[in-house]
Amino acid sequence: MKIPKLKNTVYIQHIISVPFEINKIFDFFIKNNLSKYFSNISKGHKYFNLREGDSLEVGSIIDCEESAGNQSIKHEYHVSDIINNERISYYSNPSYIKINLPWKIVNSKSNTYVYYDFDSDNKCNTTIRLTIGIQFSNKFEQVFSLYFGGLIPWKKHCIEEMEGLKEVLLSFF
Repeated sequence: MKIPKLKNTVYIQHIISVPFEINKIFDFFIKNNLSKYFSNISKGHKYFNLREGDSLEVGSIIDCEESAGNQSIKHEYHVSDIINNERISYYSNPSYIKINLPWKIVNSKSNTYVYYDFDSDNKCNTTIRLTIGIQFSNKFEQVFSLYFGGLIPWKKHCIEEMEGLKEVLLSFF
């Protein structure tokens, strides 16, 4: 599925493939299993808690905190889209960032957009693509983060997160 192109936004993406039927994988996400396994997926994960209910649905709110490198971030995700066996998307507007520099702590904000896209190459294998959009408040912040390495920890985190998810799925099923 197409990812919307948003102003002042940088996209990070990683794809994994697992040997399970798409409906089982999609169900794993919908039944809020990410909350249960979130800390196992990446060492930078603190929590991923659904505020109400026991399964994701459009309108669900998720409290989340994670870190990468010298940065930590808190999200209040709002589930915006669920297309059965195709996509789950949510956003945090804003996400609160804390950057620990050697000489000071910088507090900042950005908007975060998360897209999980699911595809089946046949009846037994599922591809999961995670795309994260980080929307900066202006072009200067976007360019500064790109050229001065602010996104490097998050790119590494995205890979670690998806490879960790793959390991969790392999042990879950």
